[in-house]
Amino acid sequence: MPGGIGPVDEKTLSACSGHDRVIAQVSNANEIFFHLDGRRVYVDRAAGYLYFVTGADDRVARTIRAALAGLHCTPVFEQLHLDSHGLFNGARRVALTLRQADTVLIALRLSGVRATVG
Repeated sequence: MPGGIGPVDEKTLSACSGHDRVIAQVSNANEIFFHLDGRRVYVDRAAGYLYFVTGADDRVARTIRAALAGLHCTPVFEQLHLDSHGLFNGARRVALTLRQADTVLIALRLSGVRATVG
């Protein structure tokens, strides 16, 4: 492939896609950010937050809005930052009650988003 990196061998491909990274107990939202992608969210039940890294109008945020609309709730999304100056965006999060979290997790799983509950 001209200008490309070449083919990816089967061993590398299977190592990258065959399993989920384990998110151990974390001390802050920045640690969570490094384990997320566009099809994976993290729920911190103790703190009552769901963390995700997609944009405000992407699949995860749309699914959260739709699921909470069925409960007659309006989600408030918070943009977190990796630095103290607010220059580098990190994850987004939304506060959820246990009932809301259960509803949102079901909706996200049905839409193909993986969830880790901590």
